[in-house]
Amino acid sequence: MSNQSLITIRRLVLNIIGIFLAVSLAFQFLVGYYLKKEALNSLAMEDARHTSELVFETMYTKMQEGWSKEDIEKILMRLNGLRDGMKISLFRSKIVEDKYGIIEKDHKKVMEDPLIKESMKGKEIIKIGSNNMIRYLYPIRVKKQCLTCHENARIGDINGVIDITLPANKIVVSLDKVILYFIISTAIFFLLFFIFFYAAFENRLVKPLVELSKKISKVRDKMDLDEKIHISSNCKELKTLEHSFNALIDKIKFYYEKLLDSFSIDSLTGLHNLSRLKKDLENTPPASMLLINVDRFKELNDYYGFEIGDIVLKSIANTLKKIMSDEMHLYRIGGSEFALVKFSEFTIEEITKILDKLHNMHLDVDAMEELRVKFTAGVVQNRKNRLIEKASIALNAAKKWEKPFEFYNNAKELEVDYKRHIKWMKEVELAIEDDRLIVHFQPIVKADTKKTTKYEALIRLIDKDGKIHMPGEFLDVVQNSRLYSKITNIVIQKSFKTFESAKCSFSINLSMNDIKDPVCQNSIYEALSNYPNPERVVFEILETEELCDFETVNDFISKIHSYGAKIAIDDFGSGYSNFHYLLKMKVDFYKIDGSLIRYITEDSDSKLLVESIVHFAKKLGVETVAEYVENEDIANECKKVGIEYLQGYYFGKPEEIEKICRECFEKHSEQDNDQ
Repeated sequence: MSNQSLITIRRLVLNIIGIFLAVSLAFQFLVGYYLKKEALNSLAMEDARHTSELVFETMYTKMQEGWSKEDIEKILMRLNGLRDGMKISLFRSKIVEDKYGIIEKDHKKVMEDPLIKESMKGKEIIKIGSNNMIRYLYPIRVKKQCLTCHENARIGDINGVIDITLPANKIVVSLDKVILYFIISTAIFFLLFFIFFYAAFENRLVKPLVELSKKISKVRDKMDLDEKIHISSNCKELKTLEHSFNALIDKIKFYYEKLLDSFSIDSLTGLHNLSRLKKDLENTPPASMLLINVDRFKELNDYYGFEIGDIVLKSIANTLKKIMSDEMHLYRIGGSEFALVKFSEFTIEEITKILDKLHNMHLDVDAMEELRVKFTAGVVQNRKNRLIEKASIALNAAKKWEKPFEFYNNAKELEVDYKRHIKWMKEVELAIEDDRLIVHFQPIVKADTKKTTKYEALIRLIDKDGKIHMPGEFLDVVQNSRLYSKITNIVIQKSFKTFESAKCSFSINLSMNDIKDPVCQNSIYEALSNYPNPERVVFEILETEELCDFETVNDFISKIHSYGAKIAIDDFGSGYSNFHYLLKMKVDFYKIDGSLIRYITEDSDSKLLVESIVHFAKKLGVETVAEYVENEDIANECKKVGIEYLQGYYFGKPEEIEKICRECFEKHSEQDNDQ
């Protein structure tokens, strides 16, 4: 529909009003003409009847007084002068002519005028002529009082006819009737106005709007972005709405398709992503996957920056596009992972060729001209289910065994670890949510008195069946996840809460991840600042290769010492000890590794190494703690070599504090009462 044929709502309303006015005027004219015609008949007859009755009564009165025909004609002449154009005539019937004689001119008129003859039969006649003159013929009936003069007549006979002619515009109209006709005509006008206006708006606006609404609802319910709406209307605004809605649907469709593409297309490389891979693998025959990972890509990003990292990923994608066969499908499924999928097996020659091409690809970056990016791959052949998961297991096996690639069939034993990892990650997360992580405490005794002076806090997990699990079952799984810091924070909060009213000391284990985590550090510092006796708190740092980060560790130790708390090196002598950096660390305790203590009574080398550690510690002013003291002989030997504190099952297993430390709390309470 062209713009010229459209009409605005304002113009439409004006047109409707204009048409209505024209139609109403025509209708009013027709109604007025009809009412005028009908009114003339009714009003003229009524007015003429009143005039006739007046004339009759006047003449009757005068006739009783003995007036002659000439006298009556004088009266009629005077009555005719009352209204312009009015003429009153009186004609005798045959009964009166028989009694009083025939008046020739009147008799002739009666005989020649059929209307008078008809009225002589007793019929009232009204006639409106073309000259707008009204003629009314009123038959005079004999009444009882007329019998005095007209002995030859009977009541009801016709004595004569009064013939009145007058102009229509001289009719006397009743005010009540004028008002009645006005009310009727006004009511008809408003009724017609409402009907016409309703019909016009219903057809020109309401129906198209309802049609538009229904079609929009249909598109919404069906979610069919290809369907366009069209309404039958020439209203400009409605057509604008129709056009705007269709344009909006087109835009929504455009951005929806782009959004779908963003869900299935990797924005950096333009390759299909993990979401698209999962969709493509649905309802397909068994497929094979070569999962390729860029070795140490995080370090590359950290050293060269993310822009260089992105260039490397694009170069890998372009290289794989060039070397892949037609039957292969390429995806980028992770930060530095690419997947090649086909519906036949990968040969060792294919895998080797692909990896060699990647190793030798050219990177168009000056800063990396001599850099050779290395890759590791996992291969799964002809599998229907869990293709990505199995390829990932094969990839992890290749990394673990330091091989360029590995097949899933050779790495099935790693699937057990994979399932264990998934199980415990989920179990730990739920345990944190449900507050099912608890802290048990193992006593540490003074070697010379065998009295408990300290407790080590050790985490435990209670599963939904109430079974308690040791940290060895789950802690290594969550070591490098976000859950590990949450576990450390739980141990810190619960340990400080437990010992807030105790007299004895307690220790908490920390890893290098904890020491490097600012959130964990803040939690420790806040707990120490609010604890009344921070000198009773010991933090045990596990001795690992990462402990060589001297600056970070020493800063942490200094901060802990500033609160009055103490530091211990856990598992001392486990194989990583570097006496050079230990000399620079101002720690308070060495906890000698249990692998040395366990065999101190049987293995002379273990005993010699323990003695060396104790001697070294005493020179530095550091106290020592022996772990894994399982019997009296080991306890005595540890005391003999000069170890100050002992810990192990011989003195007590890790348990809830209420079961093993009641005396500690009771003594503290007694001392408070004495004070």
